[in-house]
Amino acid sequence: MVIVRLQLFYRLQSGDFINKAISKTNMCTVSFIPLKNGVILTSNRDEHISRGIAQYPEFYLLNGQKLAFPKDAKSGGTWFITNENGDTGVLLNGAFEKHMPVPPYRKSRGFVLPELFQQASPFEAIKQYEFSGIENCTIVLWEQGQLREIKWDGKKLHTKNYDPRQARIWSSVTLYDTDMINKRHGWFRNWIASQTHINQQNILHFHINTQAENTTFGLRILRNNTIATTSITSLCIQHLKASFYHKDFIQQIESTLDYDLLNVAPISSPVIAGNDIAQKN
Repeated sequence: MVIVRLQLFYRLQSGDFINKAISKTNMCTVSFIPLKNGVILTSNRDEHISRGIAQYPEFYLLNGQKLAFPKDAKSGGTWFITNENGDTGVLLNGAFEKHMPVPPYRKSRGFVLPELFQQASPFEAIKQYEFSGIENCTIVLWEQGQLREIKWDGKKLHTKNYDPRQARIWSSVTLYDTDMINKRHGWFRNWIASQTHINQQNILHFHINTQAENTTFGLRILRNNTIATTSITSLCIQHLKASFYHKDFIQQIESTLDYDLLNVAPISSPVIAGNDIAQKN
């Protein structure tokens, strides 16, 4: 398997590269919504406030694959990625239960998705990928109409297939205990049952506003002014068109990258709303 290492990130529009070091991140809440002729995947990123601001989603060329993702300011990796076919992966920290970290690790989890998505089939790439020396994680993978959950528990890989016609939500076990997770998933089920029509706007509203007063384990958290929901990222794919939305809560900046699947070459930059002098790390 040939992989372009993440120290070299080639941007489609300019051909420059970024060299970054490895560091630790938290990712926490992911939802999957099936649509007629499409899907929506949405992720709240819970992170140490001091970590820095992630760059909004753009297209990069890695090993011949056109990939779009938000880029972590420190590691150069990502927690949310999609290719020009619409195959999408989202990463959460932890597997089945909260684990005790045993550093040093060989590689940041943020490098996993960009390396897997350099292959024509990310799921086939997972079967050959060397996970040893990587901290426990969960990957939610949408590929060619199949919804899968892949968990690495530090020793073994576990794969589970889900019905792609059913909405689902995941919460990171590193930040939420079993009781918290069950309550959050109950909120999601109740919200799904109350909706007559779901689109990207109302799933974003759910991720941002549900249990807003509960800053410990509501959908948007702020714990002791150290760990907070720093951004939300959502990809809506429908009728072979994609809308890749990202909101940075620290700078209060929104970006939207709209494109046609299999026709991403003309893309130059997302549309940015908010601060005109937004920092790009």
